[in-house]
Amino acid sequence: MDRSHPPLGISVVSVIWLLMGLLNGVQIVQLVTTGPVPSEILLPLGLISGLSIAYLVVGIGLWKTRSWAWKGAIVLAVIGIIGSFIQQPVGLFVALLLLCVGIYLILERDQFLSGEGAI
Repeated sequence: MDRSHPPLGISVVSVIWLLMGLLNGVQIVQLVTTGPVPSEILLPLGLISGLSIAYLVVGIGLWKTRSWAWKGAIVLAVIGIIGSFIQQPVGLFVALLLLCVGIYLILERDQFLSGEGAI
């Protein structure tokens, strides 16, 4: 389903996903440019880089109400909820925000139905 403008709620979720990807990307660039990167953080840095790119791609897909983006957003919300418990004390706030976003996306899944009628 392709629209010129998504519904307001989906636009907000799309912007949240894009901001999360951009903020993670900025943090990665800051970390890499401040000096030598310790070898023990290369794997987490790679994982965060991959998630940042996924947030950006899914954010754009949500804006265009693509069915694959709906699936990706649900997966990213679950990953974010699980990962947010590592970040205390703000982790609970992030987990609640992502839970609300996930619930909203589930309620609005009809907006992402493809032309064949299946997600």
